[in-house]
Amino acid sequence: MTTVATVFVGCKVSQADSDEALGALCGAGLRSVARGDEADLVVVHTCCVTAEAERKSRRLVHRMARAGRRVVVAGCAATLRPGQFEGPGLELLAERPWAAMAESDAPGGQEPAARASGAWNAAPAPVTRRRTRAVIKVQDGCGGRCSYCAVRLVRGRPRSRPLAEVVDAASEAIDRGCGEIVLSGIDLGSWGDGERRLADLVEALTASAAFAPWGRAGRLRLSSIEPRHLDDRLLEALGHPSVARHLHVPLQSADDGVLADMNRPYIAAEYEAALARVRARLGRAMLSTDVIVGFPTEGEAAFRRTQAALESGLFGRVHVFAYSPRPGTAAAELPPLPAAVVKERRARALAAAEAAARAARRAALGRPAEVLVEDRRDGLGRGYSSEYIRYFVRGAARRGQLVSVVADGEHEDGVIGSVKEPRA
Repeated sequence: MTTVATVFVGCKVSQADSDEALGALCGAGLRSVARGDEADLVVVHTCCVTAEAERKSRRLVHRMARAGRRVVVAGCAATLRPGQFEGPGLELLAERPWAAMAESDAPGGQEPAARASGAWNAAPAPVTRRRTRAVIKVQDGCGGRCSYCAVRLVRGRPRSRPLAEVVDAASEAIDRGCGEIVLSGIDLGSWGDGERRLADLVEALTASAAFAPWGRAGRLRLSSIEPRHLDDRLLEALGHPSVARHLHVPLQSADDGVLADMNRPYIAAEYEAALARVRARLGRAMLSTDVIVGFPTEGEAAFRRTQAALESGLFGRVHVFAYSPRPGTAAAELPPLPAAVVKERRARALAAAEAAARAARRAALGRPAEVLVEDRRDGLGRGYSSEYIRYFVRGAARRGQLVSVVADGEHEDGVIGSVKEPRA
């Protein structure tokens, strides 16, 4: 029997696509293995959000091919620039439906058991990839016009998965033992099903009979949300006790001139107002963000505004990206900043990000937190709290269980504490 493994580079949507591919191929009769170097067939979902993400994708693909595996290359980077993945043992499959591919690899050419159109992770991942956190892609594509972004070019126009399908997929994940459901999308806040919007989806999930046990056994999380979507209706839905107290809200820059050149649909004051609404409704929810440093029109004063935002205490986690021109985007036509300037600003932004993360970890000390245990190593459980802080857990806690923990110290890149109250 042909064995298969899937790996991905990039975001939660890439992870969801990877899981969908694995579910469809295993539904066709292939056998899943955990490691790419143990598989006959390896499917790699690539990323094009930055030049570094493309480099990582290429290295991964060619490393698998050199090991003698049959490698199928899919995802954003393969769609944006397929030529970079040409070579012996490589097969491009950027947009081909997984079910169609599965037919050619199924024993005896039988029809695949799982339906998978390539749009949604409809097929559950097999037991060999049992996750404690299930990422469900509910939206794809983007109608935005950000001048630096190639992802919108390869993902196409916005489209949404129907509400009933999302509830069913989440129900299946809970039945498989997942302790957390993560809703993902390229532009998650634009999810819509007729007249229903993302707030309705969140309410349907937290209120459905399938999710009635969530007060004891699980939680819901959003992967990322744009500031324009943080209206009172959505924040009310996110106030449900089963929803994680963490929101990732991309900033990119705190300078209005740079935001305009990036074609971001807000100014800094509007972004700050959105976060103020979050604080008013969700209390001490942890906020995380993305920033891009070294955009071609970013002067030193503009960068300092972004740095000041990172040092303001608003964020507990920051992802810092050095700008890199993306093929086909408007910003790629602008004269770049000197590489040394970009490198130096990135270092300063990373220092501010680390200081913010340390402050968030220290703020967590002495407070009870609900932690999803995802694995155990060296006698400690490991996982993340509702606020998305990494916890190292002493005491009895099985994988996939939500436990109450009070942190008493910092440890590695997180905090450490003891189990106080296991959840049923």
